[in-house]
Amino acid sequence: MEVAFDSWDSIPPLLPPRSRLYTLKPVGIGTPFVESLSGYIARLADAHAVSVGDLVGRELSPSASEPLIRFGPVMRLKRANSHGFHAQADAINGFGECSQKWIDALETATLQTRLRFLTLSPFDGVFSHQGVFRAKRAWCPSCYEEWQGHDAIIYDPLLWRMHLVTRCPRHLTPIADECRHCRRGSQPLAVYSRPGYCSHCQQWLGEALTPPADSSSDATPGRAVSDAKAIGELFAAAPGLRGLSLHSVVTANLRACVNAVAGGNADAFALRCHVSRSAVRCHLSQRNLPTIEVILRICCELKLPITAFLENDPHRAELYWGFARPAVEPRAAFRQPEQVRLVLLTALDEEPIPSLFEIAQRLGYKGTDRLYQVDSEICKQIVTKYRKSGRSHLWKKPGGDKISERVDIRSLLEQTLGQDQPVSAHRIAASLGYANDGYVRRKFPDLCAAIGKKLAAQGTERLKDIERVLTEALETHPIPTLQDLRKSVGYSSSSCLQLHFPELCQKILTRRRCAQQEKIAKLKNTLECLLSEIPAVSLTIVSQRTGWSRGYLKELFPEQCAALSARHRIWLHEAHEQRKMALFAEVRDAVRKLHGEGKCPSIDRVTSLLSPNALKDWKTVAAALKAARQAIEHQ
Repeated sequence: MEVAFDSWDSIPPLLPPRSRLYTLKPVGIGTPFVESLSGYIARLADAHAVSVGDLVGRELSPSASEPLIRFGPVMRLKRANSHGFHAQADAINGFGECSQKWIDALETATLQTRLRFLTLSPFDGVFSHQGVFRAKRAWCPSCYEEWQGHDAIIYDPLLWRMHLVTRCPRHLTPIADECRHCRRGSQPLAVYSRPGYCSHCQQWLGEALTPPADSSSDATPGRAVSDAKAIGELFAAAPGLRGLSLHSVVTANLRACVNAVAGGNADAFALRCHVSRSAVRCHLSQRNLPTIEVILRICCELKLPITAFLENDPHRAELYWGFARPAVEPRAAFRQPEQVRLVLLTALDEEPIPSLFEIAQRLGYKGTDRLYQVDSEICKQIVTKYRKSGRSHLWKKPGGDKISERVDIRSLLEQTLGQDQPVSAHRIAASLGYANDGYVRRKFPDLCAAIGKKLAAQGTERLKDIERVLTEALETHPIPTLQDLRKSVGYSSSSCLQLHFPELCQKILTRRRCAQQEKIAKLKNTLECLLSEIPAVSLTIVSQRTGWSRGYLKELFPEQCAALSARHRIWLHEAHEQRKMALFAEVRDAVRKLHGEGKCPSIDRVTSLLSPNALKDWKTVAAALKAARQAIEHQ
């Protein structure tokens, strides 16, 4: 029998998983103009025709594994029906846990899996978080206008969020951060944020395209545009860096760059690149993370792309260092290891042989560490040969000029002995160039002994004076601290006083502790007396009266401070209720007076009759006026 109908497959097809929100595709991943996460949230809210506050507070936050908005007890009580969202800073576009919880919530709601590239999360642990983002939202008006003219998607690139980006790399125009209509700035993500529109007045932020001004005589715009392009290259490279340990890659590349360009001399490298020496050293030792600004400055000075420091292949990275070397070669060519070793070999054959420190000075080094790093064996040979030459101790060389022959040491000792404040023999020997005072004491034992006795006698008198000062301090009120006493006697540390006079210092410390305890006990009595004072005083008033900070009062007397605060709150509430009752009475009298005069008791007429000290609560006035009118109607 001929088949009249085709057979149908009754097995239902497998449907892909459905998302809670629109699967809105992010813009520009893998390009310099990648979309920011805050801009993506604003665009997602616009696609659903709701505000950002409703989208985040009523949809994203409740369904997220970790709430994006936390309701405090006050907000739960007073704004129970509110979405609870408030303007957010650029932390959601940055690093760490703050941006990750937003990424997780959005990926769960939209089923998009690459939203981490809308933030700086790929570079977490590579760059410092300090000074990355702007304080306010920023945009390029020319970009907005161009996208609207070509019916393109209007969005906020992550590039505009960066603090270092001050000019648009496409139009070369300055980045704006203030609405030209309402003259106000806004947060990166506000309750009513919309791509291309002001979150306050909802006016269009684009402007007609204008040709860039001639900046040939100004180097700043050129540097700003190059920085913006370099940061854009960083964003474009982010998707291809997945799976790499970026921190170790950047550190290894920076160390290789310093070795290849400046022969391993971090100070010379920092000086040439016009960056902080400590910043380069700290990053090489992995103590601190570098800022994006430091890496950009290095790339600008060496004419390198910023992606060179993200290169995982050392052979390809070496090509970049070869291009950067000529920029530093004229100043640091001699700092290459091969050339340093050649200088050491040449100095080893010189007669007379120079010291290792003299060789370091020839090469422009401040010390000899770099020389030992290049070739420690040659350095040891130079040091051994230099010692054998006799130049290391000129006074041991036959025929050498001795210090005692150049200076009359006896006259110096006799002169200092005749002074009121003599100088010790050790200091005189050191000033003449001796390593110690052994030679001077052997040659002139009597003079040195006399100087020593005079210094000892003066020291004894000084200790007696200090003992007298400490004894008198015990009788003073208030008793001074050991720090004040050591300053008065000229010591650099109070430990000197405790070393010479431990008993007196212990008595002073005991007296001070007793005085402090008495002061605290007196303060406690004062607080307890204030608990019964009428009207009740606040903790701020108590702090002003006693001269103690609020924090210290809470630390010393937590119960009394809590009682004072609670009593003051109750008193404020009762005082407010009394003023409300007085206001009700005034309004009632005013309404009766106007009613007796045949006038309508409007709110303006009633308020004009109130006393100047009446409560200025318009809700209470309206309620009192309503109650007074009802009372008259029921009469």
